[in-house]
Amino acid sequence: MNLCTVYNLTVLSFVLGAVSVGLFALAVSTDSWLLTRESLSSPKEARTNVTAKVMWIRVWTGLWRLCMVHEEAPDFINCMAISYEEMGTGRGETFSTTSFAIIVTTRRAVTLPVSSLILAVTGVIFSVVGNIKKDVKSLVGGVLFILSGLSLAVGMILYISAINDEVGYRVSTSKQGGGGFSYEYGWSFFTAGFGFLASEMAAVVTVTLYLKRNSRPEDMARIIPGLEDKMTDDLEYPCEHVSSSSTDRHPFCHSERDNACFHLCRDLRPPSVTA
Repeated sequence: MNLCTVYNLTVLSFVLGAVSVGLFALAVSTDSWLLTRESLSSPKEARTNVTAKVMWIRVWTGLWRLCMVHEEAPDFINCMAISYEEMGTGRGETFSTTSFAIIVTTRRAVTLPVSSLILAVTGVIFSVVGNIKKDVKSLVGGVLFILSGLSLAVGMILYISAINDEVGYRVSTSKQGGGGFSYEYGWSFFTAGFGFLASEMAAVVTVTLYLKRNSRPEDMARIIPGLEDKMTDDLEYPCEHVSSSSTDRHPFCHSERDNACFHLCRDLRPPSVTA
């Protein structure tokens, strides 16, 4: 039983496209990209070297909002929007927390996950319309799925690089070393990763479906530039590559012993022009 039928591939492309859009939308709109835990001390205590009780905070951030909670008061959660208007690195502030410095540096990578969501939605639209009308729009949808996954991959690489760079800087300049800060990636980050896989799988299925529907030579001539001219030349001179040798016989000469095909093609060749 052949599972790779046109119907099955069409349904699979619709499902994978919808899954990729759903995962991208969920990752972009939620607030669990990065979870951090950090110890705090007041600037006065830090200057006078007074030993005080360590206060720990937990911060979880998304692309648009961050939430913070003190471990001593876990019921009080303070959430605020991330500002994209104020520029800077956050490193010039002596007593700024590492969590907020990371938020500042990772803002440059936000546009790429958003772009991947837009490309995925556009790819689904082109894929659906192309599969209904059975035209080249489905191939365009597959290309958009590929670009969507690549955009997200680049964005996640920039996001991880910004975090590692800021954490390395803070650890190297902090007297406490790395003991006062820890972080881990949240479920929104991994949701975006699964969205990348779904997007690339949707691209493969969509392109495969388009090639399966357009497997005839005349269909391929519309896809590959210059192939139509090549096919026209072969139709005008079908015996161009025919010889009496059985190993170099034209495909329409079905019998190896039938030399009539060769002689017929020889007679059909255009006469050579002599000077």
